Amino acid sequence: MKTLIKSLVIASATLVSVNLIQAAPAVVVNSDNADAVDGESLNAYLVGKRKFWEGGSEVVIAVLKDDADANGALEQFTKMDDSRFKSHWQRLAFSGRGTMPKQFSDPEALVAFIKLNKGAIGLVTDTADLSGVKKVN
Repeated sequence: MKTLIKSLVIASATLVSVNLIQAAPAVVVNSDNADAVDGESLNAYLVGKRKFWEGGSEVVIAVLKDDADANGALEQFTKMDDSRFKSHWQRLAFSGRGTMPKQFSDPEALVAFIKLNKGAIGLVTDTADLSGVKKVN
């Protein structure tokens, strides 16, 4: 009986520690972008309230599609779930007030896009290779 209880305690502790090691969201921008990004300005960029960086470059948003961690980050920074975020941007795009965020299937493609576009901002997990881009959160 003691062995069974010890095994259950060890298994529970292992599960808890694995859940704590989940990937954290990373907000990344092109490495040439010198603008500072705080929580308020990050929200403004991601929801389209600010369309240009302070340096004059147009903001281009990049997101991962069908990625639970990225969707969690999106909700954390915009207070919108994935569906609401998409609807919000469709409304802006169809009214001529914005351009839909670029969607990527894998983090490497998103990071490559950020590297090539000076005004790009994206949400990825910090487990992705972030070399060549700047993490701002």
